[in-house]
Amino acid sequence: MINRDQISNLRKLFIENYQAGLKKEAGIKPSEAPEQKVPGQIRGLQQKVSLARGELKAKPPLHKSTATARSIAVTSGKGGAGKTNFVANLAIALSKLGKKVLVLDADLGLANIDVIYGLRPRNNLFHVITGQKKLSEIIIEGPAGVMLAPGGSGIVELANINEGERKHFIAEMSELENKVDFILVDTSAGINKNVLCFLKACSEIIFITLPEPTAIADAYGIIKAAAAEDPGLEQKLYLIVNRVSSEIEARDVYDRLAMVSRRFLNISIENMGYIFEDRVVPMAVKAQSPYILASPGSSAAECVEAIARKMLNIDTDKTGANSAVDKIKGGVRSFFYRIGELFN
Repeated sequence: MINRDQISNLRKLFIENYQAGLKKEAGIKPSEAPEQKVPGQIRGLQQKVSLARGELKAKPPLHKSTATARSIAVTSGKGGAGKTNFVANLAIALSKLGKKVLVLDADLGLANIDVIYGLRPRNNLFHVITGQKKLSEIIIEGPAGVMLAPGGSGIVELANINEGERKHFIAEMSELENKVDFILVDTSAGINKNVLCFLKACSEIIFITLPEPTAIADAYGIIKAAAAEDPGLEQKLYLIVNRVSSEIEARDVYDRLAMVSRRFLNISIENMGYIFEDRVVPMAVKAQSPYILASPGSSAAECVEAIARKMLNIDTDKTGANSAVDKIKGGVRSFFYRIGELFN
């Protein structure tokens, strides 16, 4: 409580400082006026008065960190579309092209990119979420220098993390946002809260599907769910058709999905490419070696490399002007801030 004497002293100091301000406006040098110590309350009030007079410039608001990395979520409407295998090989293709890539195995509960890479991590995201480890302590180096944050296969708690654990997880992840060029997020198949939050947090989304009626219907379902979750949908959307027999088949699937998405959802999807059906893929999975390394000349490997080159070529056009992706990157907040906001 402030007593009457303190109020009187504060009033006196305010009057003296206000008069000192008037003397300053009148041209009296500071040296000619008696020096006066200003308490915190008066100093704050003076700053407000000075700000109103235009003598002080308002401090710019603190902006959240802008991520240099492109954050890309890869998802599918159903399991078995080859989503995880694609992420594992795309990361290597981008790394071979000189990019620093972090793979976040966000298939919480059934993560297995480490299996494809032939790695046996001791720790995973469960240890980060529960506060046992820092994110930097669980990241392991995969093939071609790819960094992997393992998700932890079979750990049920990861698929049902609470709000406090999500916040802790995001705080840990923010340490890496300016250290990589690409963040590839391998989400769970299907539609649930974790999947939709990761899709909304990333600046780009790749939908991967198969040339089968059920897979196409499921892909449309996840696109529709993403649009319903975020009506604005600022993200750049791409489609990749996996295990096709020909380019014509891939184009037909893309045309159908793009048409219904544009007509009924008012959403535009870009054709990012396709991957041929190739017997080397299951062989590589069994050998726990990514096919882009085990069979570099295979048709599947060449398709993934073509997709990686296309992803890099859309950064700038021939004139050097910013592309649509760069405009999206500049117009939205960083992946880590966005996902933290979503889980807040």
